[in-house]
Amino acid sequence: MKIVQRLLPAALAFAALAVVPALPAQADLPRQEHMQGSIAYVSGGIGEDEAQAMKQAAASYPLTLELAAPSGGPHDEYVSDAKLEIRDRQGNAILSTRTEGPLVLIRLPSGRYTVDVAWNGAVKHKTIDIDTGKRQHVVLEFPREHGPQ
Repeated sequence: MKIVQRLLPAALAFAALAVVPALPAQADLPRQEHMQGSIAYVSGGIGEDEAQAMKQAAASYPLTLELAAPSGGPHDEYVSDAKLEIRDRQGNAILSTRTEGPLVLIRLPSGRYTVDVAWNGAVKHKTIDIDTGKRQHVVLEFPREHGPQ
């Protein structure tokens, strides 16, 4: 009986680990995950290695935003330092930040949201429905800069 009493806590701890859903390890993300209220997000994707790491981590987030400016050539210009705001169905701002790269991974609960992203004088508006177990990858394209500034 004493052996069971000594081994039981370890067995229970191991069993608990088996049923807890796997969350992305912070070490796997190239940038730190931030929290605003109950919303977790990470922004980045500058450079090939960081972009690849962000794309792999995207599988753990219900919403991925990709910001680009079409260049007319084989590769688009990626957008950074855009103002991002997400509002819930009631119009309450639940996330307001500046992007740190062209990719933003956002952990949102199920529901309907409006997304507004402003960059270089242009604003993109999108309504998004998040469903449990489904991922959304939304690409927002902005006009390129007109001439040197």
